[in-house]
Amino acid sequence: MTTRRHVLSLAAFAALPALRANAQPATRLPVVGILSPNRAVGGCGPDERERTVCYFSDGMRALGHVEGRTVAYASRFAGDDYRRLPALAKELVTLRPDVIYTHTGLSADAAATATATIPIVIGPAGEASIARLAGDLARPIRNVTGIAFNTIGQDVKCLQLLKEIAPRIARVGVLVNPDNADFSGYPGVLEAAAASLGMTLIGTAVRNLAQLRPALATLEARRPDAILLTADAALTASDEVRPRIIAWATSRRLPLASPSYRVAPAGGLFSLSTDIEAITRRAAYYVHRILNGARPADLPVELPTTFRLVVNRDAANGLGLTLPQSVLVRADEVIG
Repeated sequence: MTTRRHVLSLAAFAALPALRANAQPATRLPVVGILSPNRAVGGCGPDERERTVCYFSDGMRALGHVEGRTVAYASRFAGDDYRRLPALAKELVTLRPDVIYTHTGLSADAAATATATIPIVIGPAGEASIARLAGDLARPIRNVTGIAFNTIGQDVKCLQLLKEIAPRIARVGVLVNPDNADFSGYPGVLEAAAASLGMTLIGTAVRNLAQLRPALATLEARRPDAILLTADAALTASDEVRPRIIAWATSRRLPLASPSYRVAPAGGLFSLSTDIEAITRRAAYYVHRILNGARPADLPVELPTTFRLVVNRDAANGLGLTLPQSVLVRADEVIG
C-alpha cells in the first residue's frame, strides 16, 4: 500500500517541471559591445593602437566591472581593415548590447550608422568626428558621446610652435588622409589661424603607402617651408608610412611637426600629443555611467586639456635651428 510519505514524494516530484518553469531566470549581465578597427591582442602589446582596448578593459576593471561576473563583452575587431567596420558594427548591433564602446573616427561612423538607439561612447577620436555624431558637445542630442583625442586647437598650437621655433616659415604643407572624418575640412579649418601667423597652408591628401610617393612629389613642387603631419593613424601609426615621411622631410631640411606622440622620437622636430591611456580610461568611466543609468545627453563630450610637448634637439640641429628657451622650458621631454 502506498504510504502518505510516498504520495507526498510523488506529488513533489511531479511538481518539479512546473517549479522549474516558474523559476526566475539567471540575472542577465549587462553587455558592452566593443568595436575596434585594430587587431585583437591577448594583452597590452607594444603597438599603441592595439593597447587602446586593453586600456579600456583596465579602466572598466578599475571601476569594478569584472568580465563574466558583473559585465559581458561582445567584441569585434577589424584587423586594420577599415572596410570591415560597417559590417562588424551591424553584427554587433544585432547582439543588442547595452552600450557600444569604440575608438577612431571611422569606427565611430560605422557604429553610429548601425544604430541610432544604443548608446555609443567614443574615445579616443577626433573632435570633428565626435562633434558631428553627438550633435552638441555640451549636451549630446543623439545616442553618441565621448572623449576627443585631437582638436583643431592642437593643430593650431603646432603651427604657433613652428613659427616660434623658425620665424622664417611661411608655407606649411599639411598632410591629411581625406578618408578620415576626424580631419574633415582640413586644412581650411586652420587657415584663419595660419593667416594670423603669416602662413599659407598647402593641403596634400595621402591615404596610404601606395599614394605616399606621388603625394610628396606634388607637395615638394609647391615648395613648403615646413610640414604639419596630422595625427591620422594611417599616416603616423604605420611603421611603413611614418618613417618615410620623416625621412623625406629631413632630407629636404623641412621642420616636421605633429600632434602624434610618435613623430618627435622618430626624428620629427616636435610632437604635441595627448594621453591616449587617460582618454581611454575616461571613456570607460562614461560606459560605467551609462551602465548605471546615464544617457549620452547627461555626458558632455570632453576635449583634451593637457598636452605633452616633446622636442627633438638633434632634429633641430640637423635643420640648423636653435630651439628657443621659451620652447625648451615648456617641453615635457627634450630628445638629444
